[in-house]
Amino acid sequence: MKTLKTVVLITVILLAVAGSLLPQEKVQEQDKAQALYEKAKKQVYDKQWDQAIKDFDNLKNQFKKSDYLDDSYYWLAYSLNKLSQSAAKIEEQIRLKQEAVADINALLKELPNSSWVDDAIALRVEIAEELVKNGLNQFKPYISEEAGEAGADPEMEMKLVALNAMLNMDPQKAYPTLEKILREGKNPKLREKAIFVLSQYDFPKSSELLSEIALKDADKSVREQAIFWLGQREDAVSFDTLLKLYNQVTDADLREKIIFALGQSENPKAYDKLLEIARGAKDKNAQEKAIFWLGQKDDERSLNALAEIYDKAADDDIREKVIFALSQQENPQAKAKLMAIARSDADPRSQERAIFWLGQDDSEASMNLMVELYGQSKNADLKKKIIFSLGQFNSDKSVRKMIELARAEKNFELKKQFIFWLGQSENEEAVKFLKEIIEK
Repeated sequence: MKTLKTVVLITVILLAVAGSLLPQEKVQEQDKAQALYEKAKKQVYDKQWDQAIKDFDNLKNQFKKSDYLDDSYYWLAYSLNKLSQSAAKIEEQIRLKQEAVADINALLKELPNSSWVDDAIALRVEIAEELVKNGLNQFKPYISEEAGEAGADPEMEMKLVALNAMLNMDPQKAYPTLEKILREGKNPKLREKAIFVLSQYDFPKSSELLSEIALKDADKSVREQAIFWLGQREDAVSFDTLLKLYNQVTDADLREKIIFALGQSENPKAYDKLLEIARGAKDKNAQEKAIFWLGQKDDERSLNALAEIYDKAADDDIREKVIFALSQQENPQAKAKLMAIARSDADPRSQERAIFWLGQDDSEASMNLMVELYGQSKNADLKKKIIFSLGQFNSDKSVRKMIELARAEKNFELKKQFIFWLGQSENEEAVKFLKEIIEK
């Protein structure tokens, strides 16, 4: 058991060492947050509400400074509301809806300037209406408050309520009204709502109408909604529209939405288009997004394409995105490619990135590679990255390897790095080693 004196001395050492450590690159944390966010969003699109809730909750709690924090609050509330609609017991429905409102309130309080504020308020109104119908009158203020904040006129509110009611009507009767709103409606929010209603049913010519809105609507957010729902359909009209749109638009956000839709599609032509964009898009942002979605495919064709892109790429950002995409694949060949980059790539930055992601792998093969590279490398900065990665394994074997390397290390700064990460392990062998240093 650690004595008080030992604990105090170890704490002093760790504090001193921590001050000399550079924090791990924010880019790497952002990549991890992005991976979890995209995974959670995929659960939403697959209507796997339980898993989406778990993933968004983890993202919200683990990555409080990420760019995806406000998105996480919104989609967590959205998923809770969706899950409530399938709950068998009314008590469970109410509980889930109340949790959703709590997350919306947290978003509005903590991130009042978020781009999700308007959507969150609208979602809160929808949930509050259902809660009030079930006798929870304490949620009434949210309904009237939103109308005042949004400046919506009564006619607009009535139309929104009517559109919700259409979900329970005969789709054939609802379609003419939806079509008129989408083609002639002046309010973009109302058109967005109509798109959602339209997307939930297989109306005659609904794909053609969604395609028309995606191509021609004057409001960018309305077009984005139409693009998203086209991506959820697998018919030829929807897919051809996505391809046509990608070749027409220059707006980065719209292109990103199209690439996302292609990434979700099972159509072989969607895969071909992703490959085309990833291999040589003039739009660098589009190329990076396509590379990301190839990384989610986790098949041999994607792996070979990613390896080819990496070997040919001169741009550092593209190489970084490929390394991240490879890290997301379960294929052993993807890991082999990462190991090859870590072992012998001419660019130290690429080596460091591969080492970082191998450190998240938690396999013995990756750990052994870290030890091998540490012994071979003469680059102190690279060695620091290796020590960081070894510190992530947190196994008895990795601790023993770190102690062994630390004993042999003559470089004072590198030895401090070992001491710091061993202090994070709470391993008894690490404690003995730290005591040994203290008591010399």
